[in-house]
Amino acid sequence: MSGDLIGPVAVLDAMPEDMQNKVRSYADGLDLRFAASYSEEDFAKTVKGAAYIVPRGQGLPASVLRGADSVRLVHQWGTGYDKIPVDLAKEMGVTVARSPGVNAPTIADLTIGMMIAALRRIPLHYNNTRAGKWIVPEIVPGARDLSSQKVGLIGFGAIGQLVAKRLTGFDCEVLYYRRSGQAESTSARYAERDEILETCDIVSLHMPLTEASHHTIGAEELARMKSDALLVNTGRGGLIDEAALIDTLTHKRIAGAALDVFTEEPVEPDNPLLRLDNVLPLPHIGGHSEDNLKRMVNHWASNIRAFHEGRGIDESCIVT
Repeated sequence: MSGDLIGPVAVLDAMPEDMQNKVRSYADGLDLRFAASYSEEDFAKTVKGAAYIVPRGQGLPASVLRGADSVRLVHQWGTGYDKIPVDLAKEMGVTVARSPGVNAPTIADLTIGMMIAALRRIPLHYNNTRAGKWIVPEIVPGARDLSSQKVGLIGFGAIGQLVAKRLTGFDCEVLYYRRSGQAESTSARYAERDEILETCDIVSLHMPLTEASHHTIGAEELARMKSDALLVNTGRGGLIDEAALIDTLTHKRIAGAALDVFTEEPVEPDNPLLRLDNVLPLPHIGGHSEDNLKRMVNHWASNIRAFHEGRGIDESCIVT
């Protein structure tokens, strides 16, 4: 490696070599090293001597951060930093940053796709067709259009706002709730959470996972939803009480759920949510697209370069 490269930068992701090469091509000027696996042992080896750490989906275990002997900056790959021990980083004098809103277009697109796929029961027909079953009833039981549905967004940051913008093209009535109150300049209507739960055909979650938002959807909230409602979660698995959701879906008290995130990831193979025919499960692919990869790497690489050169990072990116 050239002495002009900035780093080492420990990327806590065990991605294949071809993907590593792509990331390196987007992270110009940085000396990247990737974890050999997702084990804490390999994470610990990767951060040794690294000035910068970039955690991804598996986060940054506290034990790994404690063993990072040269770290100056931890920069989350993405927006959510719930898997980073922020308090410990602060004690160690380590700056924590993130990339707010960068992956919003990609996650918003997926959210709309999940709504359509779940409403039209696309996975069921895909599996049947691939199995050679050409089933074309006059009306598909339970299938509905996204057009003209009443959609409630719980959480209305960058992602929620882009979802709302996309839904206007489907002539949907869009309601939103966020803890900080009403947003400016939006065609969506602010509503209290109870109104969203009780009146919306689709309820979609777009909140960060915090102590306050943990299990924001539990048995009580699920009981308020309409019997033909769809619940969508592209935020964090911990936003939903999974046991309550399993019970609700098993007894078909709501129509279904489209989930890109789970309480435990990777999701256990025996999780009942994977076996229910009214669930559309995905493996946390919200920000995983070629287009978003370039945007995201460019963003955190630019922030690392700015930090290294003493130019500072935009305050909107700083966690602590």
